[in-house]
Amino acid sequence: MNHLDYWSYLSLSLAKLFLFSVLTASAFNVHFLLVNIGMILMMTSWALLVKTKTRRWILFASLFLHSTLLISDVWYYRYFGNLLSVALLSDVGQMGDVGGGFLTLIQPTDFLLFADLVLYTAVLVYMRKRPAQVTGKNRRIAAAGFVIGLTAFVVPLTVSQPNDDEQAPISNMREYYEYGFWGYHGLDLFRGIGDQLGFGGDLTGQEETRLGTSTPTDVKTTADTNVIMLQLESFQTSVIGQTINGQELTPNLNALRDEMLYFPNFYHQTHEGRTSDAEFTVNTSLYPVKSGSVYTQYGDHTFDALPERLRQAGYDTAAMHAFDKTFWNRDNVYDNIGFNHFFSKDDYPAQDVIGMALNDKDFLTTSVEAMDTLAEPFYAFMVALTSHTPYDIPEEEKRLDLTGYDDPLLQNYYHTVHYVDAAVGLMVDQLKANGTWNNSLVVFYGDHDSGLTSAGDEMAETENADSAVELFQLDRSVPLYIKPANLNEGRTIEASGGQTDIAPTILELLGMEPAYMLGSPLLDDEPNLTVFRNGSFRYDTLYYVPNLTDPVGNGTCYAVETGDELPLSQCEPFIDEAAEQLRLSDTIIEKDALSKTKRE
Repeated sequence: MNHLDYWSYLSLSLAKLFLFSVLTASAFNVHFLLVNIGMILMMTSWALLVKTKTRRWILFASLFLHSTLLISDVWYYRYFGNLLSVALLSDVGQMGDVGGGFLTLIQPTDFLLFADLVLYTAVLVYMRKRPAQVTGKNRRIAAAGFVIGLTAFVVPLTVSQPNDDEQAPISNMREYYEYGFWGYHGLDLFRGIGDQLGFGGDLTGQEETRLGTSTPTDVKTTADTNVIMLQLESFQTSVIGQTINGQELTPNLNALRDEMLYFPNFYHQTHEGRTSDAEFTVNTSLYPVKSGSVYTQYGDHTFDALPERLRQAGYDTAAMHAFDKTFWNRDNVYDNIGFNHFFSKDDYPAQDVIGMALNDKDFLTTSVEAMDTLAEPFYAFMVALTSHTPYDIPEEEKRLDLTGYDDPLLQNYYHTVHYVDAAVGLMVDQLKANGTWNNSLVVFYGDHDSGLTSAGDEMAETENADSAVELFQLDRSVPLYIKPANLNEGRTIEASGGQTDIAPTILELLGMEPAYMLGSPLLDDEPNLTVFRNGSFRYDTLYYVPNLTDPVGNGTCYAVETGDELPLSQCEPFIDEAAEQLRLSDTIIEKDALSKTKRE
């Protein structure tokens, strides 16, 4: 009876970890249970040594903080499929502007995570008139609890010890399943402090070997072709060619399939940085980091970036985005990766805002006018914004009949997509009218999905997406259009690829070759390996999903065409390569490896 408060605390802590797994549809296996028991015992068994009244307040406060962190993890996981990290502290300033759809993540059942406080209060009331003293027995129980906890934590980790390569994990969720809730967050905090103190920044021999596989090349080109690239906010491949109640969602982009090279099997590789991840990946051919955004954490590091490559080749380079230039640290990042100019909010008209910023019609037409101020050849990189969540759009701009759709967020998404498509049409007409279109290399692509693609959502249901492959295609597929200079006729290219492949494709079309880009050109005859942050990938006709609760290398291999499960052996040859790409990218980004690599 003397320790009912502590055993109740332990039981409730474990119960809400199980509830967390239910709310997030994440795994909860024996290994996970044991390491969590171990961590909780090691962290709290000392409380048995303090006065009973003090102990109860400590344990009550611990339950409250635990619930607060858990519910925050639930909401973050629903959007990103990942857990909170101290690395995200650098992104706090971005949340007010990009978090418009946050309320859609909250479900009433989430607050059951605080129900343990009511139950624990009842336990404390029951024990209020049953004071207990700290005795030698308490000390023995506390010591035994710590030893049992240490054993429960260490033994499962020893049994499932990952191989040497996995010492550089590529996924936060794998660490969560491996070390448990408190183990993950504790390790994350330790690393965050180490990063701030400058520990772990030196390259290991293995990392130097990985970097050595890339050979620097001189910038040699005779290209005088202008490069124009447009990033379309929250644009999915599913909207291309889609008709609702007899209306085309994207009539202009549909028509451009006859004038450009269209890639229907192209995927976004963004992670938690979303739009900023897309910009970074497209311009550097590197992957997003495990937590947060490269822009806010590593924006001053050295990259083999497309704008810098083009600037060295004689291009005038400009980034264009009608928003606050300091948002996502863009002003510093753009300058660091090779942009001579940054046309931001102050360079555009201040009226006719839709959603977060100037509407895309005025943004794109004004951007084309700004191109006239650049020296040729130029690289113009534009980031559109009107179709950003929560998809606010004036009533007078809602031109579609969406009868039959119930979700107002999905309705507004389709309205904004239709509006942005019209803006693209205006820009293309303008480029044709001023003679820029034909002799320029033009690229349009979607930055990431809409956030409305989950199984059971109205979009997934209307798209008949319910299998693993169908949901993958709906969620990850974004449109890509490329028009090489003087292209006579458009065509559809079925080869698959990802955002890491855009910069190498542009450089190949210009007769240039990158040194430290991880993607591959899309217009050769070789299949491209398209890797995602958790280690999943698409390669040719295969789609692989790792099982993050099992040892590295275990997962499910699918046939993209049929959605059928295949023997894992068909995907195995590419699993290690996918992980190696992510580790090499992390080394270049996090350790600023290119600044430490002597270039010839």
